[in-house]
Amino acid sequence: MKRRSPRPIEDIEDRLLRAATSLGDTLDSISMPTLAQAADCAVGTLYRIAPSKTFLAKLLHQRARALFEAALFAPFPARLSLLERYNLMWSRLTSFALEEPDIAAFLARSPMPASSAFMRASAVFARDGRALGVFGSFNSEELAALIWGPISALLRNRQCSAQSLDRLGSAIWGSLCHQS
Repeated sequence: MKRRSPRPIEDIEDRLLRAATSLGDTLDSISMPTLAQAADCAVGTLYRIAPSKTFLAKLLHQRARALFEAALFAPFPARLSLLERYNLMWSRLTSFALEEPDIAAFLARSPMPASSAFMRASAVFARDGRALGVFGSFNSEELAALIWGPISALLRNRQCSAQSLDRLGSAIWGSLCHQS
């Protein structure tokens, strides 16, 4: 009979994500035994969950994106103004970046997928901003780039502070509203 880990798979995946993001910028620089030890799991368990580094990379990206989206897209209260929605989203984005800097920096190293919840929410937000006459002609890709681009640069360079994120959030809102 095979021995199975008593931990839930989600717990192991979370430990792997946190270990991988704290050990280095890429999986190429981390051996599987080193990652397993840092995640406090057996090497066999790691290989059972992720039989290759390619599979592991996909798994870690999915897990990181799920944590990001859960933090950012918790339900919004009804009837918020566009500015209130932006401020709530920015507050959640800032909190995630400050509370999970390794995972946030990990996500910032790759483009936001077109199929992500972030891109879908950007499309709705851009549409609403145009309908209200607040944003002019911004499309969802431009809006997402304007928000994710600068914050991802700060995350990649490990330059996030509450003050820098507050200044950045205000500057982005100002640029959204002052497009000609």
